[in-house]
Amino acid sequence: GDSPMDVFNELPPKKRAYMNLLFQNCSEEVKYYMTLTEVEADTTLIKAGERCNNIYIILSGKVTGIDWPINERAYSFKDFGPGDFFGEIECFADLLYYRISVVTVTKCRVLTIPAAFYMEWIQNDAEALYSRTKVNMRRLITQTTDARRYLFLEAKERLVLYLVRKYEQKAANSKIIDMNLNQTRTQLAEEIGFSTKTLSRNIKILEEKGFIRVNKGKILITEEEYQRMKRYIDQHIYGEI
Repeated sequence: GDSPMDVFNELPPKKRAYMNLLFQNCSEEVKYYMTLTEVEADTTLIKAGERCNNIYIILSGKVTGIDWPINERAYSFKDFGPGDFFGEIECFADLLYYRISVVTVTKCRVLTIPAAFYMEWIQNDAEALYSRTKVNMRRLITQTTDARRYLFLEAKERLVLYLVRKYEQKAANSKIIDMNLNQTRTQLAEEIGFSTKTLSRNIKILEEKGFIRVNKGKILITEEEYQRMKRYIDQHIYGEI
């Protein structure tokens, strides 16, 4: 179709309705310069520290936000998906550079809008501005809470969270997932944010708890073990708030 709003047709109904409402009075420049691209899995969409030239909106697929805290250890803190915006909060805050890196977990379809045209439109459209301000406030509040919670978690909890996320990313393809420890022990420790020694100790603890099995240098997780870890997270991590 001719309408630029057709790009939102693949979103879930609620998100699609939200986007159509949000963009109903968007400027001609925004319509003209928005581009739709297919991005392969494991691609860096945004690199922290690069100039904020574009706003990205995920239309399908999953991406993960990678934070670079003070100690230079990256940890991926959350998965995002259809309807999520990136680069917008930085623009609202007049920051010139992206604050987080965003990497695709699966193949994604992404809508890219030049930041200058997006901000020019938003500044002149009171309803759109109000709508995005609410969303961004909520996102910042939950992110701050999550980040703080994460910092105070013990290594064991961090590992459980990490493995649950990994299972959810891979389980689409198989019922049992395996992760090769031999290649990734150092990488795994870095991603979660602690030493390899701590990692090995906690892998043993999780094995004793019946959350995972380790066989020939691989972590194996079945659906049942995944469910067990999920229950543990609900009781011990999210239950504390």
